[in-house]
Amino acid sequence: MSEGSSSESETSACSSKYDPLKALYSEKPKLPNKKAPMYENLVQYEAALKYNDSQSSAIIPVGQNKLVQQREEEKERKKQEQQRLLEEKNKQRFAQYEVPVRKERRVKNVLTRIEGIQGPLAALKDCVDLELRIKVITRHATGVRGALYGTLVAFDKQWNLALRDVVEVWKRKAPGKRKIPPGLGTPVQKGTATTISPVPVVTETPLGGGRWECTRHLPQVMVRGEHVVLVNVVERR
Repeated sequence: MSEGSSSESETSACSSKYDPLKALYSEKPKLPNKKAPMYENLVQYEAALKYNDSQSSAIIPVGQNKLVQQREEEKERKKQEQQRLLEEKNKQRFAQYEVPVRKERRVKNVLTRIEGIQGPLAALKDCVDLELRIKVITRHATGVRGALYGTLVAFDKQWNLALRDVVEVWKRKAPGKRKIPPGLGTPVQKGTATTISPVPVVTETPLGGGRWECTRHLPQVMVRGEHVVLVNVVERR
């Protein structure tokens, strides 16, 4: 037998002259089955023969990364399922000892009551949500006083209205026919109040027949419901 054939028999795993050391360092080792699985050591090989591949403890050969990933995902899924079952069991176990949680009491005010308002006042809610300008006709003790043109901010069931950017228009007698109480005729001394909130300027226009039309602009106005005669939308979007 030639030296080359002797060398081949020593590197062939099926030969009686197989030399594992030479096969390890050989450049062209002969493999009985090229598709045979590869393991890290003999312990893994023995474990692979002992356990079935369908078991979770089966040894996966080298290079089967996809199988390794699938097994890890299955382990994670089972772990989460066990954790969920444990939490459910503990929840049922301690349910009888739980103290009922007291619901937080919702604060009630004008703005919160507006949200669930129904009936005729729902039209005023649309004016608040859409920021529509409205006309409010007001009255005094003996009849109609005038009108307010402004944007509605808030209201309540008594028809108390909060308006902003208001233009007030009303009529009164000519200056020579007015009866002004003595207290109202005395000018107010200038102080810090006038610098914080200046007195609105009233513009008067004669209409004839001893009647004058008065107009003034007010940043904010609070109108009591007992003074409201009629509310009308004057500007729609």
